Amino acid sequence: MFSKEQIEGLFDELKRDYGMQPDWELIFRDAHLGVAYSDANVELKEIDPRVVAAIEKHREG
Repeated sequence: MFSKEQIEGLFDELKRDYGMQPDWELIFRDAHLGVAYSDANVELKEIDPRVVAAIEKHREG
């Protein structure tokens, strides 16, 4: 399960890297879904790959 610090780090990284992208709202939505799916041990198959990479990075450390 994600800690508060891990979630903050995840969203900070995504905003820094993709916050100005035209698809930012979709990335933001996928990040929320991805965290919930990850916490529920559901496969992240329909989540943006950029978000999946960030989730995996922040979930581990």
